[in-house]
Formats: sequence, C-alpha cells, structure tokens
Amino acid sequence: MQNKNEEKILKFGKYVCQQTLDYRDDFALYNILKTLKITFYLNKDHDDLLEELLKQCKIKLDLPLFFKKLDQILENLNGTPKKSMLKKSPKQLQEAPLTWLYYAIYFSLGLENKTEKDFINNSNIQTVLLLVIKYHLSYIIYKKDERASKSPAVYKDSTQTIVRIIEYLLAFARENNEKLNNIYFNTKQALDQNFFNLLEDQNSNEKNCFFIRRDKKIGNFLVYQNHELDIHIQIESSRMIRKGESRNDWQNTNIVHYILDGKQYYMQILQLIFPSSDGNGNGGNGGSGGKIQFTEEEEFLRDVIKPKVQLPEDFSHEDAIDALNRAKLKKRAVPANGEQQDIPNLYKQQLQNKAFSANITKRALVLSADYDIPPLPILKDFIHFLTQKPFEGTLIVEDIYKTIFMTDTLLGLGYVKILDLFLQNQKIIKLENNYLKMDLDNNLFSKRSNSYLQETTKKIIYRIPYSLSLLINRVQNYFHDFTDMQKKELYNEDKANEYFMFIKEQIKAYPKHISLNPKHMWKILDSYRKKYLYEDMSTLFCIGRYQQNDTPKLAYASTNKRAQGHSNLVELLYEELDMHICCANLLEIEASVFKKSIEFNTTSQYIGSGQVVLPQKSSMFFQSLKKLMIREENEEKYFNFYALYTRYAMSLLLGTRGYYNSANLDRLSFELHTFVISEKSQTLLSGVRIIPMSKEIEDILKKYQLLAERLCIPTDNIYLINNNKYEIYKTENILNILENYNVEQSLIDFVRLVPLNTGRHAITKLAMETNFNLFYLESFMGHYIAGAEQMGIYSTLDMPDYISKIRDLTSNIAKIYGV
Repeated sequence: MQNKNEEKILKFGKYVCQQTLDYRDDFALYNILKTLKITFYLNKDHDDLLEELLKQCKIKLDLPLFFKKLDQILENLNGTPKKSMLKKSPKQLQEAPLTWLYYAIYFSLGLENKTEKDFINNSNIQTVLLLVIKYHLSYIIYKKDERASKSPAVYKDSTQTIVRIIEYLLAFARENNEKLNNIYFNTKQALDQNFFNLLEDQNSNEKNCFFIRRDKKIGNFLVYQNHELDIHIQIESSRMIRKGESRNDWQNTNIVHYILDGKQYYMQILQLIFPSSDGNGNGGNGGSGGKIQFTEEEEFLRDVIKPKVQLPEDFSHEDAIDALNRAKLKKRAVPANGEQQDIPNLYKQQLQNKAFSANITKRALVLSADYDIPPLPILKDFIHFLTQKPFEGTLIVEDIYKTIFMTDTLLGLGYVKILDLFLQNQKIIKLENNYLKMDLDNNLFSKRSNSYLQETTKKIIYRIPYSLSLLINRVQNYFHDFTDMQKKELYNEDKANEYFMFIKEQIKAYPKHISLNPKHMWKILDSYRKKYLYEDMSTLFCIGRYQQNDTPKLAYASTNKRAQGHSNLVELLYEELDMHICCANLLEIEASVFKKSIEFNTTSQYIGSGQVVLPQKSSMFFQSLKKLMIREENEEKYFNFYALYTRYAMSLLLGTRGYYNSANLDRLSFELHTFVISEKSQTLLSGVRIIPMSKEIEDILKKYQLLAERLCIPTDNIYLINNNKYEIYKTENILNILENYNVEQSLIDFVRLVPLNTGRHAITKLAMETNFNLFYLESFMGHYIAGAEQMGIYSTLDMPDYISKIRDLTSNIAKIYGV
C-alpha cells in the first residue's frame, strides 16, 4: 500500500505517461520521475523554491524525505520487466503542457543512461534547470488563481516557449564553448530574459543563428549555426517539429518567431500577471514579480471605455497583436521605458478612474455599500425568521444548515471550515472550552528562525459566545458516529450547493427583501469591523479570508492577547443581532441563561512575522556600533560603521528594505519631514512611497551626509568605503568589511541574520498592537491600491496628520529598538 505522499509523487509521472501505463509499461514513468529528481537535485540549494513547489503540489514532505521517497519509488519501478524509451510528443499529452518541460530535459540531456552525478559540476545546466523549477511553480500558482486565464493557448504557447529556450540552452551548456558561455550564461540578466533580448535585438547576429532544418530520413530538427564563431550544433528536440520547415529550401529562420510567439504568455505566467492586470511588472504592488493589480470595470462602463477593433482578414498574426495592443486602454501603470503611450481622452479616463474607485469601495474594501452586505437590522430580522422553529429531538438537515449559517454569520469561517469544526477535524480548527483554536496559513509567515528574530506562533485562539458553542457542540455530537466515508461525502460540492440552495430558498420565503450571498458571509463580519474601526489583522487572521493585497500586510502584522480585539468584535455583532435569543430558541432554553458578554483570557500571544528583530538584540547592536565609533580614529572605518548604523536605522524608522532604491536620498526634505522613494521600481513615478521622518532618523541622515561630503563621497545613497573606493551599501560587502575589521562575532551575526526589511515588520507590529490608523499604515508601507492613493485627485489622505502620526509612531520605534 502506498501512502498519500507516495501517491502524490507518482501522480505527476502517471499523468505524463498515462497512455504508456495503459500498456502496462512503467519504464516511461520511471524515466520522467528520474528527470524530476535530477532537476530537483541539481538545484537543492534553492530549497525555498523546491519546498514551495512541493507544497503547491500538496506533497507534505520536507526535501530530504521527498528525495528518499522518490528513490524508493524509482527503485521499485526499475524492476519492471518491460522497458521502453519515452516517445516524443505523445498525443495524449497535448492538453498537459507542464509535462513538456520534463520531456525537454530528458531528451536534451540524454538521461536514459545518466544520473545527477554526470551534471553536478556543470553550473550552467543547473541554472537552466532552475528556470524550469521557477516556471513550474509559477504555472501552478497562476493556474490555481481564480483570475487566471481560461484560454488553453496561454498555457500551451508559454510552455512551448520555455521548452524551446531550455532545449537550446541545455545544448549550449553541454557544448561548454567559452564563446557561447559569454553570450548566453555570463550575463547579469536572467537567462531567459537575456535569450529573448538577443533574439529581439536588431543589431545582434544571434537572431540569424537559429534554424529549422529538415532531412528526408529524420524529418525536421533544430540547429544553431554561428558562422562568425564557427559553431554548429544540432539540437535534440523533445517535440515533433511540424511547422516552420521550408518546402523549397533545406533550412529557414522561422524558429526565431516560433520561440517569441509565446513570450507574452510566458512572462504573464512567470510574473503572475492576470488578465485583469496591466503594467510593466516593475511596480511595488503585490510583492514579487511585479503583480500590478487593478479592479474590474463596472459593467455599465465596459462598452463605453473599450474600443472596438475591426481587423482586416489579411492581417498577419504579428500585425493583429500589434493593433490590439495599441487599442487597449492603458490603466494607471507607468511604463518603465518612459515611452509615450496611446491613452483615452480625459473624459474616458475620468469615467474609468471612477469605476475603479467605486469598485474598490464596494468590493475590495468590503464596506456596507457592497450589494451583498445587508444592513444589520434586516439581517437580524432574517436570522430570527430563520430560527423560529426549534431543533428536532434528532437533528435533521435543516437544523445543521441553520447552525452553519449562524456560525458563518458570526465568525465568517465559510462552509468548509465550519464542517471541519463540526466534524472535529483537529488538524485545522477545534473548539475547546469556548475557545476557537485555528491553524493559520503558513504562507503568511517567514521561514527564518534564529535567536535575533521574534519567535511566532502559527495558531490563533479567540473566545466565542457560550450559546454558539452549545449549538456547535450539539451538532458535533450528531456527527460523532458518522463513518469516515459519510464525513467525506459532506465535503462534496453537491452537498455544499444543497446548503447554499437552502439559504437562498429561505431568502425567497422571507417576507421582506434582503440581499445576501451565503458563499461570502465573511464580508458581513469584515464590513462590521471597518464600521467600528477594530484592528484589521486579527479579523483577517481569524476568518482566513484575505485578498492578494492583504497577504503582505498579514505577513508583517501581529495580534496579541488571544485575539481579544476580534473577540470584542464578535461580541458586538452577537449583541447587535440578538443572537443569544436565536440560539436559545433553537435549543429550547430560556434566553436569560446566556450572557451577552464574552469572558477573555488575556494571556499574551504573538502572531505575525518571524522577521521582527527582538528589541533587546536591536538595542545591543546599536550600542555596540556606538562604542566602536566612539573609540575609532580611522575615518574610513568610522564611516563604514556609521553607514551600517544608518542602513538599519532607516529600516526601523522608515520601513525601507534591502533594494538599491531603498536608500535613495535624492528626494528627502528635512523641512517637510518626508523621504520619498520608489523602492521596487525602475522609474521614479511608480511604486512611490511618501515616508514621514521622525527627528531621530533626520539627525542620523544629516550626520551621514556631512560625513560623506567630508570624504568626497556622493550623498545620493548609502555607501561603503572598501579598498579606498566607495561602493553602494550591500549586505555581502559590509559583512566582508566587518570580518576584515575583526569586530565581535555578535555584530556580524546580527547583520547576517537580521534582514534589512525588519523595520516594516516591527512598525506594523507596534501599529497593530496600538490600534494605529490603518489607512496611514498602508500608505506608509506602500500597500495602497487604486482608489486609495496617497496623492492625486482621488486621494483621501490628510497629509499633515499622516506625517504627524507616523513621526510619533516611528519615534516610539526608535525608543523600543534602541536606535
């Protein structure tokens, strides 16, 4: 019997080789799993990517155990009596693009008689295989997202593009030609981007070196032929080449267009840019890879805004794509290249901006103006209507559905989590003495763990009303004797739809009008939270419902005292809805028995980022630097110590990160107390953060600039002096300098183990715990989105108050962390 993890490991290979397996031949499966193992093994140093890929594939194993299980499976499969090679382009895999990647590696490296040891010393091959891992991971994440394209062409064309790239690059890597290495591997750019640039550069000879040739015996095949370098390579392709051959000539160069055709889709998947998005991928929204998220347009504006494009029938594919791109509306993303773009007239821009802002207000911000959030008096009346009839002696389906609805209204957990609670699936969520204990999404937490950073928990605990816990206990007892099969059936989509239909029927039977979506009950709680300005993150942690823009905020945020703020919110909603009366009616108990208030256990607990530096460690770090500077007579050493001090002070007091632009000092004003940067962008206009400066950081920056001027060093960034030359501050450079200075090991360890973005986590932690203005915090962190900008005609930010409040907040940070 195979365990679940073994089945999941086999699942990928079986899907690739399903047709072969029908003929009872497991050798093709063996080959593909072997390819998977080699790809992983040669990049095992990138354990974070590999672990994330395993997680996305729902394989709950750490890397060493994964390799062990994979080896066991390969050993079992290797004993299969019938053996055959993998076939090129099997028809049954035309709808499984992801599998093409591993076919390409298998044929390109000739893996039939090779192992990972044959390639362990070839760093170029390892780097090419890293492209495959990154694309595999992005492909899975992209396709899971509800905003992902439904067009098969996106997945096929993008995968075909990377397959061609890795086939050529692996052939070049195996050739190990110095001239080829300089062109394709010794580059500061990513390998794939460098490859695209070479093929698109009109001044480059490389675009003329890629051919499809055909031979009567072997058919079409790929060739790289560079006459200038005297290099000729025949490429072993994993797929049949059915297009591009010339009937009148023995070779042609259509392969360049063949590769580039899917580039747009490839970048779309790799950078997680969804169809509703637009932009250049360099903005600061959404974290990695340039996720620039825009809201959908209002229905009534779609026909007004989008131009209708009629294309002549004789247009080529390239001409059609170009025409459509020119016709698209440019949303509020700024191009990196600074080129002028066609944009709609001012009236249409205003219409579109209003649509975006209205959509944010009603949906993304989940305010009471959302059509699916009923006013509380109407909701209260509906719940009383729903709970008129008490529970039967033996519960019936309607009793279960009523309990799900009441639990979801108050706690916003959703159908599946409530089932986990009812069925006592203690791996995820459980009820214990009126405390709800729930595991949190591991994606929200840093994997860093060391003695310099805040230790976190990954379980949230909060108190719920006693009467609701009695209802839940009653239902839990009902399900107690269910078999595993019966419990599993409750999670079926059909069962969930039965519940949703029951609520919709009750809505129709209700004598008044109520707009309510039983699939999104969490919006009621979240809307109510905003009405009473309760702390943001506790509720998002508790309900587990957050949008893409909320993810980085949750990763930084904290909640303490057993989510007491959230329990207060639940208590308020419980009272507003008179839910104690409804619970009493269902259980046939006198309502006065139930207290409206929730009793709290105020035991402190910290949930949030694991990248917050411990205050005592931070204070020791800054004190150590001060002592070194007091007795240091060498100007160069003093300057480097102070640059280090400044960089971490900026992190803690300005919330900057480790990027080059994070320490750009070109746009700071001591008169206005503001520091302006575009951290993650290549332009000065996108991803802008306006950061108020407290007196502490102003004094530090003034002194740094005076020191830099004295040593004739530019004052536009934070620099280090190394071997009588100045260079931009980088962590690896300062570590080398500190080791050469023979400073205390604790100082070196601090720089090595505490990330330069720790201030963002520390500031958010304090803000959450002091119920700080969350709109100000989001603006400070750069998390604002369309409809909620810091600047412009749609801004609602009170700039003077914003600057004042943030300065006070970061002054407190300076005291707590010893800056």
